[in-house]
Amino acid sequence: MSERVFKIPEFEYFEMGGKYSGCKRGFEQQDFNFRFTPKEKILAQIWYGVNCFDKSELVSESEFELTRDGYHAACDWVEDQFKTWHETHEILPTGRGYFSNPPAEGAWNSFLEEIDEEE
Repeated sequence: MSERVFKIPEFEYFEMGGKYSGCKRGFEQQDFNFRFTPKEKILAQIWYGVNCFDKSELVSESEFELTRDGYHAACDWVEDQFKTWHETHEILPTGRGYFSNPPAEGAWNSFLEEIDEEE
């Protein structure tokens, strides 16, 4: 892959047992989330939404060898999963945050128009 969406720590971080998670915020609280858990292999997991992993439904997972090649394959897999998600979802621009409660039907358009007027 040429340009990566996610900045994932280098292989040595996982080789030493470090866990890592990341996300891209999506409109209407449909975030794309992933995490890497290294043990004997690197376990990569995907879930959607604003809830933490333990409160969410797992969308997909895959295991990769705990080697430099396995690490690169895991990073590519997450990027491919994100591209699939992004085909039907939009990323929320940085700094727009979330409502404390889900907005009413059509409220996103009003909210975004207000923000654009302020900028």
